[in-house]
Amino acid sequence: MRLLSLLLLSCAVFAQELALRPTLQSGDVFELELVRSREDSRRPQLNGSSRTPVQVRVLEAGPNGFVLAWRPGATSFDNPEIVKNPVAALAANALKDTPLEIVLDPGGKFSGLRNQAAVTTKLLALRDESFARYSAGLDDPQRKQAVANIVQRLLAPEALLSAAAADVQTYFSLHGSKLTRAKPVETAIQQPSPQGSGTIAATYRVTLELLDAHEAKIATITTYPKQPALKLADSGYYVYNRAFGIMSDVVIVRSAAGADSFSRKDTSEIRLVTKPAR
Repeated sequence: MRLLSLLLLSCAVFAQELALRPTLQSGDVFELELVRSREDSRRPQLNGSSRTPVQVRVLEAGPNGFVLAWRPGATSFDNPEIVKNPVAALAANALKDTPLEIVLDPGGKFSGLRNQAAVTTKLLALRDESFARYSAGLDDPQRKQAVANIVQRLLAPEALLSAAAADVQTYFSLHGSKLTRAKPVETAIQQPSPQGSGTIAATYRVTLELLDAHEAKIATITTYPKQPALKLADSGYYVYNRAFGIMSDVVIVRSAAGADSFSRKDTSEIRLVTKPAR
């Protein structure tokens, strides 16, 4: 009886620990929806949200990690002013239907883009084609240079790939971690400055709030040193699907408030729309 009690106690303790790792299999397919929204008091005319469907296919899965084909669909906006500039509209869908071969380590952490060279070549061709199209018929060198600057800025392959990689990193950001219920983990990090350049030191705190046989709920919060002219707040909420080792829902909110009634809030959500069929 005592041995049985010890075993049950051991199982109960073990059940409060969670290792976040994908249990995906080669051939699995699932669908996500990326929703981004922005509220900025300085540019309220550009406030709004966008939606991007993403199909994910598991190309490889094994002890060395995973390779996923991450294929974004068409991005739609609820505020047409956001993409009123035709180059901005083109940039929003530059990677539409382009499978990005995402490499994850065995724990599920993002470690690179396997087909980066091929995708970069495609984006460079799109950039050059766009410049030729929008500068056609422009004889004024200054106007032509202005078009070149816009195209270079909005259709820069490194910027487009960085944004796509950021979505992947957000979705898999907690993978590879080991958490214990009600025992937060804190890490010192550097966050991009909302003032446009440099970084700010911060503390990142992760808490496993709920754990059962089907899912886990995890909260994150980033705290910053007090600053007289700027107040920052970051939070995250994750629902982890234990059957497949992937997130059912990720919500990241970053807000900033400062002098002159300035405020800005950026929200990113990644929802699991369709699970792998097994």
